[in-house]
Amino acid sequence: MAKSFIRPRLIFRPVPALLAVFFAFAAPGPFLLSAADNAPPPAPLRNIVIDPGHGGLDVGAKGKFGTLEKDITLAISLKLKALIEKTMPFRVILTRDKDLDVSLGNRAAVANNNDAQVFFSIHANGSVRSKSHGAETFFMHINASDEETRKLAYLENSSSELDKRIADEAQDEVKMILWDMAQTAYVRQSQRLAEMVQEEINLELGLENRGIKQAAFKVLQGVACPAVLVEVAFISNPEEEQKLGDESFQQRLAESIHRGLVRYLKLFPQK
Repeated sequence: MAKSFIRPRLIFRPVPALLAVFFAFAAPGPFLLSAADNAPPPAPLRNIVIDPGHGGLDVGAKGKFGTLEKDITLAISLKLKALIEKTMPFRVILTRDKDLDVSLGNRAAVANNNDAQVFFSIHANGSVRSKSHGAETFFMHINASDEETRKLAYLENSSSELDKRIADEAQDEVKMILWDMAQTAYVRQSQRLAEMVQEEINLELGLENRGIKQAAFKVLQGVACPAVLVEVAFISNPEEEQKLGDESFQQRLAESIHRGLVRYLKLFPQK
C-alpha cells in the first residue's frame, strides 16, 4: 500500500514594513500628492458688467411692429455674457437679468460695487425719422459731440424720472460725486474701447457706420472703469427692427462686441 503524502501548507506572513510601503502607493489618501495639490489656488475671476438698457416700466424705444428696446437689449446682453464667460477669464454681472426696473444710478453702482474692469450699456436707437439707420458707440464726456447726440443723451437720461418711483433705490450723493471724478480718469480707455467695438460691428454686420461719439449719458457718468454705451441699430427703422428681432442677428452683434473687447484687452491688459 502506497504511502500518502500530505503537502505542507505554505503560509505567507507579510512583513509589516512591506505592508506600509504597499498601502502608501496603492491606497488613496494623503500619501500621494499630485502637482495640482501643490499648486496655488486659482486667482479670483475679474468682473465685467453688462447693462441691458431700460427694463420694467421703462420700455425704451418701440418699433413699428411692436418690438420693445428693453427686450432686445436683454437678449443681446445675455448672449454677450455667455460668450465672454465661455472664452475669457471673467465673471459677467448683469445689471438686470429679467424685465426689471433699475435706476440709472444703480446700474453704475453695480459696476463699482463689483470692481468692474469694463462696463457695457447695450441699447437700440430710436428716431422720429423712420429712415435713420446704423450703429454708433458712445463714451462718457461732459460735452456732447453734436446737437443730435446731446438730444439722444437727454432722452436716455430722461428715464431717470423713474428713479422717483423706485423708493428702495436711494442714492448716496457723495459716493456718486467720487465715482463721477473717477470716470474722468478712464476717458482715453473708454474712447479706444468704443472705437474697437464700433469697428467690429461695422465689419461684421455692414450697418451704416455712425461712428463713435461722446455725451454725458447718466448711466456712464458714475462708472469708475472704462465704459461705453452701444446703440446697436435703429429699432424705429422697420428694416432694422426686424433684424434686431432675429436671434442670429443678435448673436452676431454680441460676437462683434466680444471681438472689440478682446482687442481692447490686448491694448489695455487688466492687472
